[in-house]
Amino acid sequence: MSNCTVYIDESGDLGVNRGTQWFVLSAVIVNKEDEAGIRATISRLKARLNLREIHFKNIPSFYKRALIVRELSSEAFTYMNVLVDTNQFDLSKIPTPTIAYNYVCKYLLQRVSWYLRDNNLVADIVLSARGTSRDGELIQYISNKLLPYPSNNIYASVFDKITAKPASSWDMLQLADVCATTMFLTYETHDYGFCLPCFSMALQEHLYKKNNKVDSYGIKFFQQNMKPDIIGLRKKRICTQKERTPGTTTT
Repeated sequence: MSNCTVYIDESGDLGVNRGTQWFVLSAVIVNKEDEAGIRATISRLKARLNLREIHFKNIPSFYKRALIVRELSSEAFTYMNVLVDTNQFDLSKIPTPTIAYNYVCKYLLQRVSWYLRDNNLVADIVLSARGTSRDGELIQYISNKLLPYPSNNIYASVFDKITAKPASSWDMLQLADVCATTMFLTYETHDYGFCLPCFSMALQEHLYKKNNKVDSYGIKFFQQNMKPDIIGLRKKRICTQKERTPGTTTT
């Protein structure tokens, strides 16, 4: 019997050369005994911000976003992400978004299963439903193509039921939306040339770590060549302090 739940949601567009450069698939692991507190926090946030649901990308206010991540940062959960630079796909090997998504899902469930195994947990999986036939197809793919085969490096014994639910009516999937979108905003370049890492930094203590290492665990790039140059990335962050030229002064 499961004692926790894995909520999975995404941010960005996985289509190659259209939509967004980055795609993020995130999994949030929550002990069932902690869900009531998180649901209460989400309900309070929605009431205070006059929202029917927390869909992070549709909330333009910086301060409303900051309030959401600040309040959720005090809750108990762990999350992990697989990040894809869609401009770096090898189309000869991964020709369609569906095939790409399946690979991303495999990498994500690997990390989820490692965490569950190491913490002696068993989890239900709840996917964010799209309202299309793809929901059922993804459940079947996970059940029939990923979990039964040890070569996928996924510990199937740590999983129980798999379902898909609409995020609009399922509060815990809104937490997954926040985690996925804040990570997306950390890497995606805005029209004005900025990235916004501050929201994901507020949640960084919740990232999955193994031996105090986040890289390849809490944050896994789909391919190593997709990992961005940190110096170039920092130049896009307005909150990053720039080094001053020796001898200059500021006013």
